[in-house]
Amino acid sequence: MAPDALGVKTRPTASGPGSTRLELARLALAEALATNGVIEAVEGPRGFWVTASDGERLAGVTAVALPDGRYEIGLHLVVRLLVPLRPLAERVRSRIERAATDVGLAYALGPIDVAFEDTSESAEEI
Repeated sequence: MAPDALGVKTRPTASGPGSTRLELARLALAEALATNGVIEAVEGPRGFWVTASDGERLAGVTAVALPDGRYEIGLHLVVRLLVPLRPLAERVRSRIERAATDVGLAYALGPIDVAFEDTSESAEEI
């Protein structure tokens, strides 16, 4: 295992345009943003919540390799004010699980963590 930019030892993962990690991150982000009540995904302080590979940068989603070969997905979202958060998180997870199954990536999908970083009355306020 080689140390990453922060000096943490990580296993190498494929990161090309067609990599499973990047495909899952794209799929998760698209499904989250298509969920009613979600306004946007945010990259967080210093761009920490980003999946990047080969010039592509997906803000607000992380895809981390697990020892069993699956990928844990983390989403960092801004949502509409007064949306019940637990049901919204479940809708986001369900959409991602369904989409991963539809495209043949369910085998690689691990846990999905949905974090609500902020709320807003409308997209124009952000």
